[in-house]
Amino acid sequence: MTGLVTALVAMAGAVLLLGLLVSVVLGRRQRSAAARRHAQSAQRGARPGVRAPVVRGSKPVEPRRSHVRIAVAEPGLRGPLFQYGGDGPGFEVDAPFAVIDVATTGFSSADGDRIVEIAIARVDARGRIHDEYATLVDPGRDVGPVFVHGISNSEVRGAPTFADIAGEILDRMDDAVVVMHDGAFVERFLEAEFARAGVQLPLTPALCTSWLARRTLRTPDHTLRTLARHAGRTTLDTTVALGAVRTVAALLPQMLAVHGEPLRYLSGLRPMPELAGDVPPRTRAVEQRESTDGWMATLLTRRRLPTAAPGEVDAQRYLDTVTEALADGRLLGGEAQTLTRLGASAGLGAAQVDALHCRLVEHLRAAALADAILTTGQIRQLRTAASALGLSTYFDELRPTSPQDLVAARHSVPVPRDVRLCTHCRRPGHDRTRCPELASLPV
Repeated sequence: MTGLVTALVAMAGAVLLLGLLVSVVLGRRQRSAAARRHAQSAQRGARPGVRAPVVRGSKPVEPRRSHVRIAVAEPGLRGPLFQYGGDGPGFEVDAPFAVIDVATTGFSSADGDRIVEIAIARVDARGRIHDEYATLVDPGRDVGPVFVHGISNSEVRGAPTFADIAGEILDRMDDAVVVMHDGAFVERFLEAEFARAGVQLPLTPALCTSWLARRTLRTPDHTLRTLARHAGRTTLDTTVALGAVRTVAALLPQMLAVHGEPLRYLSGLRPMPELAGDVPPRTRAVEQRESTDGWMATLLTRRRLPTAAPGEVDAQRYLDTVTEALADGRLLGGEAQTLTRLGASAGLGAAQVDALHCRLVEHLRAAALADAILTTGQIRQLRTAASALGLSTYFDELRPTSPQDLVAARHSVPVPRDVRLCTHCRRPGHDRTRCPELASLPV
């Protein structure tokens, strides 16, 4: 009798244990299914009008390991989206080019800066454009420094989001070598936007025309405006993304011809995901620049421009951006705080931004005083530029050239046209960067 009771108790325990195991397994399956449904619904809800990616071909895109963000797109380097080609090892890729340019709210995609305009064109090796697409993009936040890209908050209101137009971009990237001017910068924003849209791209061959320009064109700097001017090309407004794309397309065959050798890549072509979307673009008109530059632009090209310290790539990008805005007359005063925020997005502190601005105005001063005549209007331009850079008193001591100055110059009588004053302590003999009072302050 006792043995029978023991057997019944053991059997009941086994049944309870089996039931517990079954419930655990079923619970895990239900949670896994719920998680999949939640992810699918979130994916659909995050991108209205865009369906989930479908890969052209039989095999899906395999997940790729994340890579360290590169600072400069040199041949052989691999970023999160692109493998950069050039004169390094690898093989030729017989494909057209997909030239891409973007305008952004700042320099740091990791800190929330977004794309506000994008343009892409399918281009052959002769620079002929076979298809192009451009649109403003609603970044879901403030557009940032308007004087850099010329886009206001009202202009992006109602524009498509990046997720809306991701399919258009992918269609034109498909079966093509991606070309970007300053590829590392453009790539970081494309990576962030595609990741935010839930789209994974295969590793794609790419070419950076900043690198190609350094190898093939002898120019004071490698901004698109300077490259186009020195190459004798019609200069379009490169602050508009489509203008920049057309400029790169026009310069590409000339740079390739000077390079001479076939470009080699370590990555072949892979099919891009297919995304549906029928949101119409909102495209800005591309205007042609004036054939002659203004006085401020001329000053900036008279001697070698100041540069950031070696290795400070984002600082150099910031400096190039501010220089371009000065040359175009887009810095009109009152932008000092905006420039500080823009510098912060490039990883610069206020002291670094101030030092770069001082170097720029010192360059302007030296170039301006090399002329025999300095007019009231030119001094006004210098003071406007200094005010925009947060150095409103930098040119206070300058005065226009008088007839007496010209007479004295003809008779070789040295008459000083300005008394150099430090903009910090207002004493002569040094500038702000060498002011002993600032040097004595604790860092």
